[in-house]
Amino acid sequence: MSTRTTRRSDGFTLVEALASLMLLAVVLPFVVRGVSLSARSAVDYDRKATAMMLAQAMMEEAILTEAWQFGDSSGEFDDGFGTDSGRYTWSLTSRDWQSSDYLELTVGVFWNSGTEQKSVQLKTVVYVGT
Repeated sequence: MSTRTTRRSDGFTLVEALASLMLLAVVLPFVVRGVSLSARSAVDYDRKATAMMLAQAMMEEAILTEAWQFGDSSGEFDDGFGTDSGRYTWSLTSRDWQSSDYLELTVGVFWNSGTEQKSVQLKTVVYVGT
C-alpha cells in the first residue's frame, strides 16, 4: 500500500510573493506620479478659475467707477475680494480701439505657481464718445 502526501495550495509560494512585490515595485512609481500630476492640475485649474473671477470683478469695478479714465494702473487684491485673493495682483491698461470713440480695456491678473508667474487676461471695449 502506498501513501501519498497531498499538497495543499492555500497560500502563495515564496516565488509568487516575490513576483507580486516586484510587479508592485515597477508599477507603483507610475501610479504615484499620475496622482501627483492630477493633484497639481487640479490646483492650477482652481487658481486659474479664481484669477478669472478676480479679473471679471476688477473689470466690472473699473467700468462702473470709470477708473480707466485715469490711465493705466495696477495693484494687489485686498480681502474684500475673498480670503485667497492676497496672492494675486492685477493691472488695468487702456488703449484706442479702431477709433478715438472706443477704448480697449485689459485687466490682467497675475499669480506665482512654483517658480513661474502665471496670468490671465480679460478684455472688453468701452464707448468713450465725444
